[in-house]
Amino acid sequence: MYSTFGGLETARRALYAQRAAIDITGHNVANVNTPGYRRQRPVMSATPPAPGGLKPGTGVKVAGIERMRDQFVDTQIRHTLASLGRWEARREILEEVQEVFKEPSDIGISAMMDRFWISWQELSGNATDPGRRTGVQQEAISLVSAFNLAAGQLSETMDDINQNVRALVHRVNTTASSIAEINREIVRGNVVGENVADLLDRRDYLVQQLASDVDVAVVEDNSGLVHVTVGGRILVAGTDARELAQDALITGGRIKGLNEAANMIIPGYLKQLDNLANALVEKINEQHMAGYDLFGNPGGAFFEGSGAAGIRLSKEIEENAGLIAAADEPESPGNGRNALAMAQLKDGLTMAGGTATFRDFYGSVLTGLGLETQESMRSTEVYEGVLEQQKARQESVSGVSLDEELIMLMKYGSAFDAASRLVTVVDEMLDRLINGTGLVGR
Repeated sequence: MYSTFGGLETARRALYAQRAAIDITGHNVANVNTPGYRRQRPVMSATPPAPGGLKPGTGVKVAGIERMRDQFVDTQIRHTLASLGRWEARREILEEVQEVFKEPSDIGISAMMDRFWISWQELSGNATDPGRRTGVQQEAISLVSAFNLAAGQLSETMDDINQNVRALVHRVNTTASSIAEINREIVRGNVVGENVADLLDRRDYLVQQLASDVDVAVVEDNSGLVHVTVGGRILVAGTDARELAQDALITGGRIKGLNEAANMIIPGYLKQLDNLANALVEKINEQHMAGYDLFGNPGGAFFEGSGAAGIRLSKEIEENAGLIAAADEPESPGNGRNALAMAQLKDGLTMAGGTATFRDFYGSVLTGLGLETQESMRSTEVYEGVLEQQKARQESVSGVSLDEELIMLMKYGSAFDAASRLVTVVDEMLDRLINGTGLVGR
């Protein structure tokens, strides 16, 4: 026989199920602004009917809590974040390099070279003028200072990059430890039957943060654990975290971009700057030693040292501008013809295998820097656009919409009210049956 009290059990199950659905919806609303939170929804299923033929169903139950997620989109976002992090790092460093060169400006190397050549041109008109000799001396010091400053700033930038990489590696290792710890919590929660959806959200959020720094590969096994590798090396193996070495093979992310800047970009520009400085030292010293100073003595080395960081005006000339070899004859220290020859070095094809002037060579360096910066900016914008689209797709699946959640609250609330009414109806039936039985005919 079908139990008279079966209706109350059906109503009870309906009340519990709708209340659980309301609680889950409220959890969504509460976490609408929580980073990394994935929308949850109740999975309801009908409970089986009582044994026997023509028996009605016994109600409803919450079979589980579904975590709304598109794993394919998550993987795409991680790859995009790694590429975006790399190009953002390159762009930032290249913009710093542009600031180092300070072009175009009145204090850049290009302007300093122009004034240096002009000072020689002016000296050729009156080689005995102390003011013009001092002008050559001071412009040479300014040019040397520009080279030294640029090389020093590039070296400091490399040091800053290396320090930044060490900090990022530490952050990666800390995040890896957190992921391993969450993996342990997920295993424990699954064993005791807890809802681990929030732990999964937190873990996915950490993995996504990790992808901005390094290009990660993520594999999730049947037990719900994730395993993370970087450059083919295991970073997180289930509940165990390994440390990422600073010299590890990293194929993407911000660390990749910084390593490229420290190992290729900045050394490349520093080498070109050294080539320009060394060529200036060689050609100017060669021409200067072919002339004679104000005292009729053969000219010595005008510049000393090598490389952009090491070049400097010779100590003797820095202390005595009369030692500048402006003449081409010892008997005529004021003819200024060697100073003119020095000024004409400006237009000599002395760089790039005899195909470019000093200014042309330096201009090509700046052009290359500009093109490389534009490439990084363009790539950054492309990946930002791709990431925006992918996050919109992710949000459409996983994001919490307050309007939608309010509708669901109304839906579950109405179902709860209906189940409450069902309790009242069954209660009235039982009251009539129990209290009214046996009273007829009295």
